Amino acid sequence: MTNPQDSLPEQNKKTENEIQQDIARNQGQAIGQMYGGQAVDAGIFISGGSIVFQNSEGSSLPQSLLNVQREIPSLLPYLPNRTDQEFELGQAIQILFAKTPRQPLVCIVHGDEFQSHDKFLERLCKVSLPRLLRLDPKRTAIKEYHLGWPSSLKRLNNLSERLCKNLADTVENYSLATAQQINQTFIKCPGVSVVHMHLLTDDWQNLGFDLLPNVLDFWQHWPDLQYEQILVICIFIKYQAKHPIKLQKWYWLFNPIIQLRRFLRRRHYNKLNHKIHQQIKVLSESEFNKYNRLTGVVLPKLDNLTQSHVEDWVRCEATKTFVGEAVLEQLIDAVRDMFDYWEIQTALRTMSMDDVALRLIKLLKAPFVDKEEHL
Repeated sequence: MTNPQDSLPEQNKKTENEIQQDIARNQGQAIGQMYGGQAVDAGIFISGGSIVFQNSEGSSLPQSLLNVQREIPSLLPYLPNRTDQEFELGQAIQILFAKTPRQPLVCIVHGDEFQSHDKFLERLCKVSLPRLLRLDPKRTAIKEYHLGWPSSLKRLNNLSERLCKNLADTVENYSLATAQQINQTFIKCPGVSVVHMHLLTDDWQNLGFDLLPNVLDFWQHWPDLQYEQILVICIFIKYQAKHPIKLQKWYWLFNPIIQLRRFLRRRHYNKLNHKIHQQIKVLSESEFNKYNRLTGVVLPKLDNLTQSHVEDWVRCEATKTFVGEAVLEQLIDAVRDMFDYWEIQTALRTMSMDDVALRLIKLLKAPFVDKEEHL
């Protein structure tokens, strides 16, 4: 029997160092959307190592349309860092293609609820997976399916039936479709099928620590995949931080009981989050050895960003193309000021992805960004 890895492009046979380098440069991948002041339908594409603005017909945009006020590509402010996660994903893909027969790839993404999990999913589907799989975006699609969590579930003994029902609703628009029928729809997709589900600390609180093993059991018993079928399951785990709400001081004076309850609740969630993190760590160290019909990977925790991470983002091709090289130094200075002010406010030198993206959107709308070299 031919090894499925032999049918893959050479990129999938590269060393781990080469895969890490390829995170930074590849051809033909759409990484976002932008619109000119005249509502031009355009996208940003990587071509020959450079970022190119193109319209919906694939032709380059006139320079005059790039001089007008542009809408910020939705993914651009969420591109800083996350290279560790992409590297581990590349390692897992190498392992996946070395196995026969083909298996589902289960990817666990975890981090606190301020790390923009949904934007990370968008990044996986629009940037990371196409780059690592060397997909041609003009011919190969990545189809997303949201597997809603059954929030009303009281017991785990019927979790598989509920997950199958919810996935059937999304994929087939028919609740009684079987896993075999759902998988046949995945097979018909010419590209990659990505199923994503999202879990909160509250779900462990309600159902206990057998929750994650039961979710993995569901995918362990998924129907056999075809030879070239690629099925990626992303399990997003959000640690609910329960940060205190900023209220007027007089509120706490008249409501000390509420303050005490909030403090105890935060402490409880912190303990629960620690236990969940330990469970994920044990799973990662075990290399999913209990699950022989799937390939699993726990990506590094989505952590806060540093000033260095964001400065590197300023220097990346996507940002340089959008703002113009003439203002890069000003933008780097603005990032430094952003972190200095954040430290004054919070005494911290790192920021969550939510906080970083919010501030980068404001910076990208700043007047100096419009003053490009050619003006």
